[in-house]
Amino acid sequence: MFAKESASERRSVLCADGTAISYQLHRKRVKNINLRIHPDGTVSVSAPLLSSLKTIDDFVLSKSAFIQNSLARFSEKRKWEISEKRYVSGESFYLLGRQLRLRVSQSKRNYIEEDGVYLSLFCKAPDDYAQKKRLVEKFFKQKCNEVFAQLIEKNYPLFQKYGAPFPTLKIRAMTTRWGSCIPSKKQITLNSALIHFSTRCIEYVVIHEFCHFRYPNHSKDFYAFMSVLMPDWKERKRELDETVLM
Repeated sequence: MFAKESASERRSVLCADGTAISYQLHRKRVKNINLRIHPDGTVSVSAPLLSSLKTIDDFVLSKSAFIQNSLARFSEKRKWEISEKRYVSGESFYLLGRQLRLRVSQSKRNYIEEDGVYLSLFCKAPDDYAQKKRLVEKFFKQKCNEVFAQLIEKNYPLFQKYGAPFPTLKIRAMTTRWGSCIPSKKQITLNSALIHFSTRCIEYVVIHEFCHFRYPNHSKDFYAFMSVLMPDWKERKRELDETVLM
């Protein structure tokens, strides 16, 4: 008689430094214990049906340093993502990994300029929060359209010889992933937040999604293909994961 998969269980372990790590345990028909840390700060563990709780807890404890570092990194990112901008002079905004200081000035017309140091916002009503917000969001949306389209056009020849179609580009805000690919629709979707990170990071996501036209999974063949087309993809991924924009 086979053991059955059970409902998930909430557990907690106490680390040597006195801090606790809470995680959601899922019993599955898997060979090994697997750990996943989510951007929202939750930790989940999938474990073989017959693994003892002590074995699973010990596994989590053995990964405590990695878990705590990852949670701290995600926490910093969330601070940046959810922080409300006031759109006043002196605030920081990021474009392609560069920090820009906002400079708000009154003008007869509404427009934005950036020179690599300042993001200069000229507006008719410098005290109108909604107007300033719309102008800045429109600016970054335009940059998304320009930069993402350029990178797709630049890298498409690498995939054309493998039969990949030239994709339709969709851009939207996403909370749990940087991009996605739907081969059946010939579509790549990129997270609008990528515009704040370096071109190297954006290009890594573009290549990753392009690879899904040939391998619609995350198999060994997929990563081997990635390594052929972008040998330094792991370094770029690490840069994207570890960059904190404040």
